[in-house]
Amino acid sequence: MECGRSRETVKRSDLAGWAEYGYCASHSRFFWGLRLHLVRTLQGLHIAFALTGAKADERETLLDLLAAECELLVGARL
Repeated sequence: MECGRSRETVKRSDLAGWAEYGYCASHSRFFWGLRLHLVRTLQGLHIAFALTGAKADERETLLDLLAAECELLVGARL
């Protein structure tokens, strides 16, 4: 989620402690903002989420979500 484009916006934003610079491969550009990570069922129901800085590793975030929500692993086929 892009939160700003100019340096002035980055400096004045209330998200200055949370948002980071990251790279969006689908748009081939860098952005300043946050990433929203969702865990959904096959039917589309959202069962867990995390909001991280733009540099956060998606794999580490998923492992953290699964560790925090242990019941998501019950019945899961890996």
